[in-house]
Amino acid sequence: MPWINDTYFYTPGILKAIARGYVSLYEDGLLLANYRVDYLYAIAEFKADFDMSLSAIGRTKWDSLSSADFGDYRHYGRLQRVVIADILDIPDYKLEGWGFYDIPRLRGTAYSRMVENLNRTMED
Repeated sequence: MPWINDTYFYTPGILKAIARGYVSLYEDGLLLANYRVDYLYAIAEFKADFDMSLSAIGRTKWDSLSSADFGDYRHYGRLQRVVIADILDIPDYKLEGWGFYDIPRLRGTAYSRMVENLNRTMED
């Protein structure tokens, strides 16, 4: 875990792990590399930080997953929607069919901005 001088720093991999397990975090815990987080308070902190950073990279405030239908999130920004697609486990070829392009770059940008937002907040 990326601790530096008693401060936790997020990485894109950690945020991707949260997105992959978002739907079942409280039931299954959070799998980070070879470590499973199952302490509910820690999971709640990870989820709250993830939600806050997802809100920060787009135009609409992310409250939580409200629907399994990707079309219900059309009012979110493109960066937000590519992360929402990860949460909903939507494959890239479907995103391409809906007008997304250069998805790996877009996804990388989204997670990088989320990390920047969180780590800037952690340093303050």
